[in-house]
Formats: sequence, C-alpha cells, structure tokens
Amino acid sequence: METEAPTRIMLAVNESSIKGYPHPSISSRTAFEWAVKKIVRSNTSGFVLLFLHVQIPDEDGFDDMDSIYASPDDFKGMKERDKIRGLHLLEYFVHRCDEIGVPCEAWIKKGDPTEVICSEVKRVHPDLLVVGSRGLGPFQRVFVGTVSEFCVKHADCPVVTIRRKAEEAPQDPVDD
Repeated sequence: METEAPTRIMLAVNESSIKGYPHPSISSRTAFEWAVKKIVRSNTSGFVLLFLHVQIPDEDGFDDMDSIYASPDDFKGMKERDKIRGLHLLEYFVHRCDEIGVPCEAWIKKGDPTEVICSEVKRVHPDLLVVGSRGLGPFQRVFVGTVSEFCVKHADCPVVTIRRKAEEAPQDPVDD
C-alpha cells in the first residue's frame, strides 16, 4: 500500500514593522495559527509547513541613516544583522512546529516579496500558499500595496489570505 505524500503548505512570513518589536508580524502569526488550527488540526504527519521569509534589500543599506560615512565593515555588519534577524524570525516558526509535531522547512530569500514569493511557489510547488493580510482599506492599499493581493492574482497555486484580528491591529494600521 502506497502512503500518500504530505500536503505542503507554504507560509510567507515577515518580521513585525513595529519599532523595537523583533518578532513575527501580527499577520504572519495569525496566518500560521490559522493554518495549524483549521487545516493541520491533529493530522500533524499529513502536512509539511514551508516557511519563506523574504528580506527586502535596503537601497543604500542604511534604512534611515546617511550613508556618506559607510565603510566596508559597516556593510558587513548590516548584512550579518539582517541574517540574524531573519534566522530569529524563522526560528520562532520552526520552534512552534516542533512543539506541535508538524514537520517543516524554512529559508530566506532576498528581493521584492511579490516576485520572490511567486518565484518560490513555482520552484517548490506547494499545494497551498497561506499569507497574512493587514486588512488595509482601499485608500491605504494605493500607497502601501499588498503582497497578499499580488499573490492571490499571480501565484501558481491556491492562495489563502488571513486577516489579522481587529483587536490585534496596532494604532497605525500600516504597522504589523
């Protein structure tokens, strides 16, 4: 008797944008918890969760700082900090999967999240993509854009978007 391959669910996760909050975004945590509660449930061996974190390269490498005085060591330090932050983010989800017994994989890519997520979907062929959504209104979406909306339209697999809970929304709805 052949055993059926586990269902592969890709979750695109990101860091919180709230200053001083080095954790997964509210939307990422909400999407993860939804996937575990509503899809995986108690069938932990029937699924593999695939965590993708896309780091957006800063154009000059210095967020809000002036780059005039940058040295090669400054750039090395920033790259190392980015790598560590990305690993800590993925560690959160891998640790949670370990706690509940769901097999998982996790990796980091750099680039535009919309392009990278859709490219990774083509490369990895998940059965489902789950992404968090901040639930921005039409006016805010014009200025901020939404990765989840792009993925729904362009990813080569079914996509589920999960809105964060209204009570978890920060004061500025663009923050996550």
